[in-house]
Formats: sequence, structure tokens, C-alpha cells
Amino acid sequence: MSLVTKFRNIPAKFPLIRGMISYAVIWPTCSIVQEYIENGTTIDKADWPRACRFGIFGTFFMAPVFYTWMKYTGKFFRQNNLRTAITRAVIEQVTYSPLAMAYFFFGMSILEMKPLQTCVNEVKEKFWPTYKVGAVFWPTAQTINFYFVSEKNRIVFVSVASFVWTIFMAHMKAKRQTNKTLEAIKDID
Repeated sequence: MSLVTKFRNIPAKFPLIRGMISYAVIWPTCSIVQEYIENGTTIDKADWPRACRFGIFGTFFMAPVFYTWMKYTGKFFRQNNLRTAITRAVIEQVTYSPLAMAYFFFGMSILEMKPLQTCVNEVKEKFWPTYKVGAVFWPTAQTINFYFVSEKNRIVFVSVASFVWTIFMAHMKAKRQTNKTLEAIKDID
């Protein structure tokens, strides 16, 4: 077997690596796409440190957590039918999604070197509006994922759905905190 063939087989043998590679490309790209959609920012004027933070967080934090979640829940949902797919998507929306959203806002804020209380306040302010959108988007995407996509390709499928979702998350992350939240931070300091 040639070295090239061995290298090509790594993602098939190690789905976590495949997911991490997907997120390493998708997450920073989403950051740049979101800047372009909202501000018309060109590639040469993109916020590259922000894109780098998205890449780091997506690759080393979200991909492994999501891979573990998918592998763990896959053991409980062996049937491949619409009822199981919907059940799994709803359970994920109620259990995994709230934690993942809070983890995202908090973790990205930490990577921005924000004070701890600012990180907490950002989660408090942005969580609920984000969750409401996710409550429609993710059960739909995950029902498709669990019902139509083979287990070995689920991380990749979710990476594609994540492209759309992460652009939205980048939008929510880019929103400035309200004056009310900023005043609360000043009162603490």
C-alpha cells in the first residue's frame, strides 16, 4: 500500500480526525462568510484573529465534544427509522444543544481574553435568542442526519449543516452586548 493510499485512509479509520479537519476548515470560513454577509468585508480585510479563534474552538473543542456525543447516543438509538430519528433529534435539542450553545459563547469569549463575568453575561444575553432559532434548525437537520445518513458520515453531514448554523452563531457572537449587560459588568468591577 502506498503512502498516499495510507494517508487517504486516515479519515475513514479515524472519524474524529475527519470531523476535526472539517471543523478546522468550516468554522473559520463561517466567521469570514458572516463578516462578508453582514459588512461586505473582503478577504483581505477579514478579522483573521477572530477566524483563527473560530478555527481553534471548532477544531479542538466542538468537534471532539460533538463526536463523543454522536458516538455515545448512537449506542442508544440502533434503529434507523423516522420515529427514532425524530426522537433522537428532540432529545439532542433538549440535552446537548443548550450545553453546546453556552459552551460556544463562553469558550469563544475566553479565547477573546474577556473577563470571566463578561463571558458569563454574554452567555446569559445571547443564549435564549440563539436557542429559539436552533430549536427549529437542529431538529430538522438532525432528523435528516439520523434517518438518511450512515453513521460513518454523520460528522461530515453535521459539518455541512454546521456551516449554515455557524454563520448564524458568528452573527450572534458578533452582536455587541446590550448597555444593560455592560452596565452590570461595570457594577461588578
